[in-house]
Amino acid sequence: MSRVAARLPFGLAAPAGIALAVMGVAAASLLLLAMGDAGAWWSHGVRPAQASLPAWVALFLAAWTLMTGAMMLPTSLPFLLAALRVGGETASTMAGLGFTAVWLAIGAIECSALWAAGELLDAFAPGRAEQLAGASLVAAAAYQLSPLANACQRACARPFAILAQHVHGTGSSRREALAAGLHYGASCVGCCLPMIVVMFVVGAHDLAWILALALLMAIQKHAVWGARIALPAAAVLALCGLAIGIGWWVPPLHSLRALCGS
Repeated sequence: MSRVAARLPFGLAAPAGIALAVMGVAAASLLLLAMGDAGAWWSHGVRPAQASLPAWVALFLAAWTLMTGAMMLPTSLPFLLAALRVGGETASTMAGLGFTAVWLAIGAIECSALWAAGELLDAFAPGRAEQLAGASLVAAAAYQLSPLANACQRACARPFAILAQHVHGTGSSRREALAAGLHYGASCVGCCLPMIVVMFVVGAHDLAWILALALLMAIQKHAVWGARIALPAAAVLALCGLAIGIGWWVPPLHSLRALCGS
């Protein structure tokens, strides 16, 4: 039996079954983390006074990794299955590693940025959570309609095209698949950036938002009509941002308020 044809129960190809298992473990772990004492402060870089910086960084990155497995990996399944068809299990695994590496790098960047933002916001008057949330959502709305966001969405919707750019069979198959995974991961970040901003505003540890945004990202990336939701999504983001910024809507924003010292 070929590696590509290898099957798990319920008719799943091996990499798909492994990916689903990873998603399940990640989601369960994220749920336990959110329900524990740490769940209230790992979002947005909010660090309690008793926690050391290394401990906070380790917990933040661990939680981000779990979030990637539970939220981002499901949207990459069509790409991983395409890699499986093109190059077998090794190619699918390397492509998945490349995809995950991009999201881990984004987590490290966000961790650093939020730590720096916390230090910067300490110098300003408290009570800026609403202004920061409103400006972030309006900026996300503008980006949603940009040519870059549109190009990233089209790239995400065509996983075979990305694989064709990198997997030629003329070099190391592992390196080619890894490069394809890095490319797809970068496109995914560009496509999903507005949703990441929403997570920043509402709190990355809110599991209900994680599930809702994961579904929205999957639709935007892979549904035939996914590109059509860009305009309504941008309109909703802009309206929410304006409503929060001028005080018409006052959502909880617990983690963002903590970051802003509110």
